[in-house]
Amino acid sequence: MAWLSSTCVPVLLAVALCALAGAAAGGSAPAPAGGMLAFASNRDGDTEIYAMRPNGSNVRRLTHSRKYDSPASWSPEGRKLLFYSQRSRSGSVWVMNADGSGQRQLTHGSAHDVPGNWSPDGTRIVFDSDRGGASDIYFMKADGTHTEKLTDEPANDESPRWSPDGRTIAFVSERDGGSEVFVMNSDGSGQKVLTSGAKDSAPVWSPNGRTLAFVRVAGGKAAIDVVNADGSGRRQVIQDRKDWLGGLCWSPDGRRLVFASGRDQVAGELYVVNADGTKLVRLTTNRFGDNSPVWSSA
Repeated sequence: MAWLSSTCVPVLLAVALCALAGAAAGGSAPAPAGGMLAFASNRDGDTEIYAMRPNGSNVRRLTHSRKYDSPASWSPEGRKLLFYSQRSRSGSVWVMNADGSGQRQLTHGSAHDVPGNWSPDGTRIVFDSDRGGASDIYFMKADGTHTEKLTDEPANDESPRWSPDGRTIAFVSERDGGSEVFVMNSDGSGQKVLTSGAKDSAPVWSPNGRTLAFVRVAGGKAAIDVVNADGSGRRQVIQDRKDWLGGLCWSPDGRRLVFASGRDQVAGELYVVNADGTKLVRLTTNRFGDNSPVWSSA
């Protein structure tokens, strides 16, 4: 299953990125673009969900389950947080209020269910699940009822992300023998591949819906690439010394990307970079693992 968010993607899986001259570890954060960052961290012994300002300040803990919890997506209005939790036997989709209250399980059973994000109108949630054998893409109502299957492939389909206009869903598929970014209509029709030639994962829509950022691993190193919604114009934003990244998310204004990398600390820290690859800044500095950031505009 993939690390888990239309403009964000954290995962239960990973990937990572490059050296920029002038990017100093522990440097001062850029002027915040507003909102709130939720992220996963094991700084208190087990992996829980935390929130902080986009400049790295005002860190607070949201979950205390003593099981693996990881954020997936803020609701469109920023009042709720969708997240993955291993409190159940195999992992399931949960939701909570932005302050950590009202935690509620949405999917049940023995399947491994991983949340993607909300539809733009907040009425539905897209997720991937292995309830049918291989992992496929599903959606359900925001209250966890009325589940429908969108893909049905022998290979794994994972990491779904609803586009900002609600018409398209991006996802990752292994159906062609590798790991590639696909898109489809929101009803599951019109499935087509956008990327090829490397191990691609974690697609996230820009806030205007014109481009997708994703993680590409090739030659033992990971990079953040951006591609137009029709598959044209792929370009690299930043490449890393490592081969993993623990999440990827756009800022609400579409000017920055936040991600986790082991470039300075093997367990992972959070970084933010301009969408053109300039001004890389480290947001967290500790000896524990921080990953799966998701950025709210509220």
